[in-house]
Amino acid sequence: MAKNTHVYNKFFTEEKWLKVNRYNKDAMEDFLLELKSAKKSSKTIYQYKSDLRIFFIWILETYDNCPIHELKKKQLRNFVLEMSDKGMSSNRVNRMKSVVSSFYSYLEDDDEYSEVEMNYMSKVKSVDKELVRDIVFLETEQVDYIRNKLLEDEKYQICLLFDILTETGIRHNECHQIMKDWITDTNKTTEEVVGKRKKKFKVCIHKRTRESYELYMKQRGEDDIPELWLNANGKPASYDAIYYWILHCRNILSEKEGKEIPLNVHSLRHYFIDGMVKGYHFLCKDMNRTFTLQQVQAMVSHSDPSTTASYCKNNEDDIIDDAFGW
Repeated sequence: MAKNTHVYNKFFTEEKWLKVNRYNKDAMEDFLLELKSAKKSSKTIYQYKSDLRIFFIWILETYDNCPIHELKKKQLRNFVLEMSDKGMSSNRVNRMKSVVSSFYSYLEDDDEYSEVEMNYMSKVKSVDKELVRDIVFLETEQVDYIRNKLLEDEKYQICLLFDILTETGIRHNECHQIMKDWITDTNKTTEEVVGKRKKKFKVCIHKRTRESYELYMKQRGEDDIPELWLNANGKPASYDAIYYWILHCRNILSEKEGKEIPLNVHSLRHYFIDGMVKGYHFLCKDMNRTFTLQQVQAMVSHSDPSTTASYCKNNEDDIIDDAFGW
């Protein structure tokens, strides 16, 4: 596999992790064992571990790798504020705050960590929740630009991800479930993935996905790993990796437009649904047709057509203009 310099998120690298205070690492491992004994799910434990790793690397870079018990309320408040300033959503920041707070509560109650006086993170205010998520409706020209840039830079794995999301409109977690051998030259669909409310469905495979898949497989080379998505170390990529790969696509578009474009996985889902219904999606242009709301509903595995319709851009002003010939 060609070397991929991408890290599984924009905060964590193995090199930084090796430098993290041993005391902090040991405390985290004890905490994770406690979660395991409490029968927490593997996904929950993994998320706690990921968030704490980010927290410890922030300590490494901001407070000279000090042991966690030296941080007080002011320093912990700075962590929350900095995570928010780095572009994390309020929900994500507050989740990380909750994880760190739970970690400190565990240490506060454990005799082996008597240095931890109290859970100062519990005293830090949460970030105000975002009332409305910015919705970006992409144009096909923008989608094509991002894809061409990914191909030019030989970011074939990210290009494959981008192609699957723009050609199918599936969700973040559904895309993460796709395995390496589910995409072939002849298959029209993948094996079943599990969506919301445990609904199972197959993901359609189209031309762009086949093209980028072939390029990615040649770049990746032979291996025995069944997972489709790999991290920089050649191991199965985490669920969160997809989020950060999409941030790479955001940066490409933002640089082109000369301003920050809040593109995310939902933007690609909006593009697929709205574009397929209204005919500006590249699949519609290639096939010279549009699709009904009911057809697109089936493609994205929605239970109710009104949910599908909610992903479409409100064009009431255009309808009124057309009605009066304005």
